[in-house]
Formats: sequence, structure tokens, C-alpha cells
Amino acid sequence: MAVGGRTVTATPAPGAGPPAGERVAERLLTTVREDLGRADTKVSVLVSGSLALPVLLIGLRGNPAWQGPLDLVLVAAGVCWTLAVTALVRALMPRTRTVRERSGVTFFGDLVPPQDLGRLTSEVTEAGRDPVGWLLVQAVDVSFILSAKYRAIRWGVVGLACSVTLALVWGLTAP
Repeated sequence: MAVGGRTVTATPAPGAGPPAGERVAERLLTTVREDLGRADTKVSVLVSGSLALPVLLIGLRGNPAWQGPLDLVLVAAGVCWTLAVTALVRALMPRTRTVRERSGVTFFGDLVPPQDLGRLTSEVTEAGRDPVGWLLVQAVDVSFILSAKYRAIRWGVVGLACSVTLALVWGLTAP
């Protein structure tokens, strides 16, 4: 901005907070982390419910008598249930890799030994020089984890829906 023939640059006052780009990157990272927490809550509820499903079905119907080909529907329901629970448990498991194309220290996997402390110091110092870049790389890493969780949740929900549908068909048609 020009004032009285001089060019004046706006510099934040001490204690005025981070620059706008850094605030945006922090907000983006916070939003992704909040979504990650919601995904973990969803999958925890789904795992609890899906583990109770066989007990509920057996309690309502009793142990299957395995009397004919219709029982293959129940076997298919069991296979769908197993795949669904596997997908949901995978969603709960921590991720140990990222898709970033540059080095950096953004999550626990970067700190797991054997690490070179000199390299870690250098990367932390570099992150301090470019906090917006570091925040964005971290947001990409967390977003990768979040997308993997939601993909596993989708597979788990589809598997549970198929399992319940097949179990209901078996329950309504089995003698």
C-alpha cells in the first residue's frame, strides 16, 4: 500500500496471530481431524452392533438345523458378515504410511524408530520455516487416512446390509 509516496507493507503486529494462510491451513487440518474422530465413532458403533448381530439372530431363531440347500443362504450371510466385520476392524486400525511425495514429519509413523535424530531435527526446522506447507502436508496425510476409513466403513456397511438381508431371507423361508 502506498502512503505519502512510500510503499508500506502490512506486517502483523506481535501477538496478532498467524497469517491468514496459516489460519486457513490450521482450520482445514482441524476439520479433517474432527471428521476422523467422527469416522472412528461411527465404526466403533458399527463394530459393536455387527458383533452382536449373530447372537441376536441365533437368539431369535436358534441354532440352524442345516436341513437343505436353503441353508446356503445363511452361509452366504455369514461370509458377508465376516467380510463386513473385517472391513470395519480395518477402519479402526491405525495407518502407518502416507501418500505424500515429500519428506516431512506429520504423523506418528514418521517418528517411529529407527529414525535419524539429525534428519528429524532438520525436517522440524524446515516445517517451522514453512508452517503453511507443513500444515497442508499434514492435512493431506490425515485426509488419506480419513478416506481409507470411510472406504472401509462403506464396505462394512454394504457387507452388513447383505448379511442382514440374507439372514432375514433365511429366517423367513427356512422350515
